Amino acid sequence: MIDEPRLSAEELACFSELFSSTRMGTILNNDSLVNHLLTVTTEVPQVVASILGKAKLTLLAEVGPYKLWFPLQIKADDFGLFQPTLGVPEVLDVSGIERSWRLAHADDVWIFDHDQGEQWPVESLSSSGMAIRAQSSQQLLSSKDLQLQLPNGETMRVDIKPIRREKGLAVVKFEAESEERDALRQFLFNHHRSQHANLYSKLS
Repeated sequence: MIDEPRLSAEELACFSELFSSTRMGTILNNDSLVNHLLTVTTEVPQVVASILGKAKLTLLAEVGPYKLWFPLQIKADDFGLFQPTLGVPEVLDVSGIERSWRLAHADDVWIFDHDQGEQWPVESLSSSGMAIRAQSSQQLLSSKDLQLQLPNGETMRVDIKPIRREKGLAVVKFEAESEERDALRQFLFNHHRSQHANLYSKLS
C-alpha cells in the first residue's frame, strides 16, 4: 500500500522537460499529426473525479489519443517554499467514447474469493472495471470478500457490480479504497508507458 504516491524524480524531470510549455510540438502517430498539450485546472472532470479521490488541482497532459490526469498538490517544504507534487495519473482513452484506458491482456492478475476459497483470472483491467474469466458469475457476484491481486503482489479489496456476461467473461465495475486505487493506477500507467513508448519518446 502506498502512503503518498508520487512519480519518481526521474519521471518528474522527464515530464518537466517534455511539457516545458503549454503547447508542445507534434509527433507522427498512425500517419496523423497529434498535438500534445499541458493544462493545469481546478475543475476535475466527473469521469475521473471518483477515481482521483479528493484531488482539487489536476494537471492534464494530452498525449496522442490519451489524456493523462495527474492529481496535483502544492505543499510547503521545511523552508516555506511551495513545491508541486504530482500523483499517479489516470489515463483516459479518448479515441472513441472517453473512458479509462484498459489493459487488454492483464497477465497474472487475479480475483480471490476468500469466502469460498476460489480464484479467477482477470482478462482485462482498467481503474474502474475488469473482465473476469469465471465459470459461474453468480458465485463470483455472491461473494462479499473479493481481493484483486496484481503481479507485483499488491492486493486490494474490491466491491464489484455486474455489467454483462460475454464469452465466458463476467464484465464488472468495481470500487476500491483510494490508496489502493493509487497502486492500481501506477500499475496501469506503467503498462501504458511500456505499450505506448513511442508516444512518450517522440515528443519534440
